[in-house]
Amino acid sequence: MRQGFLIVNHGTLNNEIKDKTITEFALSVSDRFEDAIVTYAYTDQEVRQRLREQTGEKVRNLKAAILNMKEMGVTDLAIISTDIHDGTDYRRLKEETVGLAALFSNVSISAPLLYSEKDYELVARATHGAFSELLGDDVLILVTTGHKTDGAEELAGFEKSLKKYIDKGYVASLRGERRLYKVIKELKQNQIESGRVILVPMEFMAGKSVENDVSQEYTDLVQRLIDDGYTVEEAFRGLAEYDEYQRIYLKHLYDSMR
Repeated sequence: MRQGFLIVNHGTLNNEIKDKTITEFALSVSDRFEDAIVTYAYTDQEVRQRLREQTGEKVRNLKAAILNMKEMGVTDLAIISTDIHDGTDYRRLKEETVGLAALFSNVSISAPLLYSEKDYELVARATHGAFSELLGDDVLILVTTGHKTDGAEELAGFEKSLKKYIDKGYVASLRGERRLYKVIKELKQNQIESGRVILVPMEFMAGKSVENDVSQEYTDLVQRLIDDGYTVEEAFRGLAEYDEYQRIYLKHLYDSMR
């Protein structure tokens, strides 16, 4: 048997942030499975193309990475999702993996961060652990992409759990029903019309030059809160930079392999 692990992410050109997230997470997996092959794939074609043009680095897409695992002699393949919820990207990952599953003796696919009601509680506790010292009695807003049909149930369930640990904890989405302006409206209805807000991008990786929607719009979200009278503490880091969230992704990996 030869075990292989494939971390699947949207991708980035920023090597420093990649090292803090994907590389660090890959090392965590390697520490637990010493003889396994651990690598990663980027799903965004534009990111892969720009990497080749700018640095010469060739990062495989999901299908090519799976086929490469087969070529390296992997018999048992574990796909590690870095998604936040069960949306279009995760479903596409599953479809592509299942289409090639016959190449291996065993194939597993880990769940996104927020996949079940148990996850809501785990991630809420992880959020409290990651930010309680910084937070104090201030407002915490986590913002993710979200869509009207993708992730709404998971995000609502997570926010409900979050408030058990952080009573001023909120979840906003860029594309879903719960946009930031609705969270701001709720804050004002709760007579929280000023004060400090900790704004956290709810993405596996995040940063000013990271190519996901939340990272690209983060500065505008900060300004929106400032314009509404709040002082913003920027926590502009991906969730994978916090041990608390890495442990949940690892738990999902172990669960998928049982």
